[in-house]
Amino acid sequence: MSESVTVGHVLAALGHAFPVAWAEEWDAVGLRVGDPSWPATRALCTLDANLGAVERAVGAGCDLVVTHHPPFLDPIDTLTPAIPSGALALAAARAGVAIISMHTNLDRSPVGAEALPLLLGLPVLHPLEEPVPGLPKDVRYGRLCEIAPERLAVFASRMGAALGVRPRVWGDPAREVRLVAVGNGSVRSLIPAALAAGADVLLGGEVRYHDALDAVENGLAVIEAGHDATEWPLVHVLADCARSVLGDTGVIEEPARAGWWIAEGA
Repeated sequence: MSESVTVGHVLAALGHAFPVAWAEEWDAVGLRVGDPSWPATRALCTLDANLGAVERAVGAGCDLVVTHHPPFLDPIDTLTPAIPSGALALAAARAGVAIISMHTNLDRSPVGAEALPLLLGLPVLHPLEEPVPGLPKDVRYGRLCEIAPERLAVFASRMGAALGVRPRVWGDPAREVRLVAVGNGSVRSLIPAALAAGADVLLGGEVRYHDALDAVENGLAVIEAGHDATEWPLVHVLADCARSVLGDTGVIEEPARAGWWIAEGA
């Protein structure tokens, strides 16, 4: 790619695809660290903006990190290495690595909301969340999908295999499911919409314990596949957008990686 490509060019492409106006008011999206005038020759696209991502970017010769999760949501009043957010920002700035994050504006975008159903081969019927005033009709969280009827246990196992995880499942394993509500990451807020849509099961990252109990009592099964596992497809969406500016060789799309582990039994 030409040396004239800047962080601002990549930011503009991402902002066009996922406008900042689509993000929640509390969110922190866009350019989080760096200067739009900095050169952008190679980008690392990953899920989380942390010190490890910056170090991997530097090691791969990247001058830009594009993430789904922002490096910080709360205002920063101290920028020192003594706090994680400060250490991250300082390390990135010293290395000349900019950080761009697309969070809830990506989650509720049409391509973002349909990334997980597409990966899992679930035919989409329509958006799940009610229309949001001031936003396009298809800019909504979640999607309602329809599958050939199958037992919950079979469906959950199939989805887990596709994502490479062992999901936590709430509900009768023998019940038949046909209408599937799908969301990225935390899907607690989608439970009312899933119930209103007549969904048989809600598939997402995680919900709260008592919300899962209430959902099952109201006839909605829940599959918790993990926050990260259900959002890694969004990294591919970000990488595709970055490639439109930097080309195929200018983007490193990180494969799914877990930041946690499961203890072995005694």
